[in-house]
Amino acid sequence: MHPSLRLALALVAGIAAALFTIMLIETVGHRLYPPPALDYSDTEALRAYVAGLPIGAKLIVLSAWLAGTVDGVFVAGLVNRARFGLCAAVIGALVLAATLANLAMIPHPLWLALAGVIGIPLCAWMTARLLPRLLKTA
Repeated sequence: MHPSLRLALALVAGIAAALFTIMLIETVGHRLYPPPALDYSDTEALRAYVAGLPIGAKLIVLSAWLAGTVDGVFVAGLVNRARFGLCAAVIGALVLAATLANLAMIPHPLWLALAGVIGIPLCAWMTARLLPRLLKTA
C-alpha cells in the first residue's frame, strides 16, 4: 500500500476510534447522570447546570476526552507503525481542537478545562512513546 494512503487510512481510523470512544463514554455518563431538558442557547442556565453536576459526571467527561485520545492514537499507530509519531500528533491535535470547541460552547470548571488541555497532548505523547515498545514485545 502506498505510504500516503496508509497514513490517510491510519488517520481516518484513529479519528473514528477516538470519536467512538468519546461518544461511548459520554453516553454512559448520560445514563448515569441524565441531563435535563435544557435550552443550550441560554448560557446562564447551562452554566448553572454544569456547576451543579456531581464530580463523577465531570470526571466521566474528562475520562472520555483522555481515553478517546489514547484509543485514537493506538488505532492509528496499529494501522501505520512507520508514521506513528505523526499520527499521534494529528490525532492529539484534533481531539484537543474538538475539546477546545466544547469548552468554548459549554462553560466547564477551570480544573476540568485545564485537565483536558494538558491531559490530551500528554496522553497522545505518552501513547506515542509507549505503544511502539509494547508492540515490539508482543
